[in-house]
Amino acid sequence: MQVMDYDDLLTRFLECITQNPAIQERFKSYYQYILVDEYQDTNVCQHRWLKLLAENFKNICAVGDDDQSIYSWRGAEVKNILKFEDAFKATKVIKLEENYRSTNNILEAANGLVKKNKARLGKNLWTKKERGEKISVINI
Repeated sequence: MQVMDYDDLLTRFLECITQNPAIQERFKSYYQYILVDEYQDTNVCQHRWLKLLAENFKNICAVGDDDQSIYSWRGAEVKNILKFEDAFKATKVIKLEENYRSTNNILEAANGLVKKNKARLGKNLWTKKERGEKISVINI
């Protein structure tokens, strides 16, 4: 029985478009606009074929947060978002720093934790909300 999992589908697609110039050109001319959500969770293979697909029109929009990359165990590569501006020239970065859900105490704690990350683009989360309840640590 011949079966493929998700990673196989990604790899086979990349093989197909890199080894067949006619197929590659067809895909590159078909997708005029590309939107990728959670870009911090893309892997090397996904990054490579997105670069190929966006080559003609250069209209790619990626949404993601380098401080929320949690899927390295399944191959996600945070460097993809950290080096997005190098990979896709003429990129405009828009930082979404205002938070509408959390209180100031929560965001101050979050900012204090993520600023310790060695590889990050940097941002300062803030809110118009009240300070909120103090954060406490419960040892179980």
